[in-house]
Amino acid sequence: MDQATYAKLLKQTDVTALGASFMRDEVLPVILGSDQVAILYWIGRQVARNNPLANETSIVPLFKQLNFGDLHQTKQTRHQQFFELTGTAVLDRLAAYPDANYDFEAGFLAQEIEIITGAATEGTVDEIHKDGVSFIIQTDPKDIVGDVAASVPTLTVRPQD
Repeated sequence: MDQATYAKLLKQTDVTALGASFMRDEVLPVILGSDQVAILYWIGRQVARNNPLANETSIVPLFKQLNFGDLHQTKQTRHQQFFELTGTAVLDRLAAYPDANYDFEAGFLAQEIEIITGAATEGTVDEIHKDGVSFIIQTDPKDIVGDVAASVPTLTVRPQD
């Protein structure tokens, strides 16, 4: 998505969580079947490659704007970052779909970090619990993957008003 499309969609107020949830938790499982976990992870990575962020601080507000939930980094080591996804969007989705998966978000998050750091990165859903979802993002700083999104302009995320 280009910057103009982002700005236009950010102002749109008639999109409901019902429509997004219906597509995500009713339609996609039917289409993807038993392969949905792996496919959604790689779709998340591809969507991130198509929409690279300018910096790592843009990830948190974009997750909120996309109604994924409230993303918080809980811990960081040299090779790992730990995140929690919480908030109303997550609680409502888990209440409606207790078996909801968050592999799209894991792939999206891992790829954005890979693009920004330039180091090979993988993400996993660590745990889905009653209050949210935890992710582990593993980075190999010795494995430099280069500029994977060089031909796509970065998206500058604005904090929501």
